[in-house]
Amino acid sequence: MTASFTLTPVEKGIMRCIHTSKFSHEDVRSLANFLADYHGKLLIDLSETTSEDCAKQLKQFRPMMPTAAIIGVDLDPAALEIPDSYYVHEVRHFQSEEQALAWLREQ
Repeated sequence: MTASFTLTPVEKGIMRCIHTSKFSHEDVRSLANFLADYHGKLLIDLSETTSEDCAKQLKQFRPMMPTAAIIGVDLDPAALEIPDSYYVHEVRHFQSEEQALAWLREQ
């Protein structure tokens, strides 16, 4: 069985995470471990999935996410909201990869 996501470097300090299928329990643990240890920025490409598939996972992973830009799917802004009690990094949704990378480089 293959992982439901892949991680590849984009440039120094920015990794691309492409979500490709439904998360298994092992995938959830693996991604949570990565997010706990990763201190760079993340470009999250959801173009190979649907917003419904992502909403639950985004809610679960949002407190752990580094500064991140999401592309590839229409997202309800509520999917990225988080209670004020968390110290979190900024996560934004963009229509294009170019916009997302420009924003990540400025952060």
